[in-house]
Amino acid sequence: MKTFDIIVLGAGNAMDVPRIAGPAGKRVALIEKSALGGTCPNRGCIPSKLLIAHAEVANTIRDAGRFHIKANIESIDADQVLRDVKSYTDRFDNLLEDGLPENVTLFRGHGRFVDPHTVEVNGEQLTAPMIVIATGSRPRRPEGIEAPYWTSDEVFAIESAPRSLTIVGGGYIATELATFFQGVGVQTTVLARDNRLLGLEDEELQPIIRKGFTRRVDVRFKTSLISARQDGDSVVMTLKDTDGNETEHRSERLLYAIGRVPNADTIGLEHTGVTLNDRGYIAVDDNLRTNVAGIFAMGDVTGRHMFTHAASLEAKYLGRQLIGESDAPLDYGPMPHAVFADPEVAGVGRTEQELRRDGVAFKKGVVTYDAATKGRAIKEEHGLVKILVALDGTILGAHIVGAHASILLHEIIPVMKWKNHISSLTEIIHIHPSLPEVVRGAARKAQEALD
Repeated sequence: MKTFDIIVLGAGNAMDVPRIAGPAGKRVALIEKSALGGTCPNRGCIPSKLLIAHAEVANTIRDAGRFHIKANIESIDADQVLRDVKSYTDRFDNLLEDGLPENVTLFRGHGRFVDPHTVEVNGEQLTAPMIVIATGSRPRRPEGIEAPYWTSDEVFAIESAPRSLTIVGGGYIATELATFFQGVGVQTTVLARDNRLLGLEDEELQPIIRKGFTRRVDVRFKTSLISARQDGDSVVMTLKDTDGNETEHRSERLLYAIGRVPNADTIGLEHTGVTLNDRGYIAVDDNLRTNVAGIFAMGDVTGRHMFTHAASLEAKYLGRQLIGESDAPLDYGPMPHAVFADPEVAGVGRTEQELRRDGVAFKKGVVTYDAATKGRAIKEEHGLVKILVALDGTILGAHIVGAHASILLHEIIPVMKWKNHISSLTEIIHIHPSLPEVVRGAARKAQEALD
């Protein structure tokens, strides 16, 4: 039995806990069964955005005719793109291990609880009065599919692109991966069960998302995959639409992006008494404490905000809390998100459908990109900014679709964080002509609706 002050189960964003606690004199055991860094640098955010950047360049060339420029793509070496990105992300494990501070001992293996304060890894038992569960989530896998398929866990390890690909799912992972593969020349088909993509986004954005995305990617809406089998170098699929019609469809490869499930069922929680919620995520309070004294949880395994930037905030918060610097509840502030598909989408706060559902009074301002000179200059046909405000002028939510949506959203986030009036956006000087003027335009519309 080895004794520590803190055990951290999972070395994704939770690595910030030992980075804070180790230098503060705490003895920390860090347990990880896979590559350090977790999903983001190895199987998620970082490789996906590196890949998508190549598609963006290719699509810019394809769209050159709109600017009266004749340009053609002679070739795209998609295999080299995949190898370059994999080579870059493969470096993270060693870099992160080399950066661990003193007082931190790394255990590479699968950790499981044997009692509320003892974790076993590689046949060795570790104990600590404080344990952080940060085991993340994994892709949801389909049932009854015989053909081989990828999920996001496998696709970022490939070094050769298929000629054709079918992606099951209509969420952010499906749309981002489709953007990359279609962009580098892979014949890509997306199967969406609903009549929309990114169904959690504000309803006013969804028709624009659909129109912009389907100009490049073949999407079969209201369609499910019933069965799939391998036939030579192809996967033969039976598709069924909501009217009951069945069709046969072929692709070289199949990829599932149908959501994620928490890794709370593989770590022996039954030996701890830790409570799960009705979706299988670990229940925590506003201090990230579970119902068992001394056990904390953070990141995807709690199901609160399944974003890397949220987990990073939680890890830094827990690091400070476990060394006694603060015991105040965690304040997330406004939690933004972005989808780096084509078109790009970003949002923060409440959607209009949520406000209506909850009976919250609001006003809104909506402006398309072409209302700003810069929007016209870049010929953004699928751009819109929407700002939702309370009757006292504070911002309840903001939603953007179009070029640089994730960048433009950052003009709104501080105003929401500080709970400032919408005039904080309308009364500051904006560079002219610049794309953020479209944000100010939406803010002006919202302010006018209040008057």
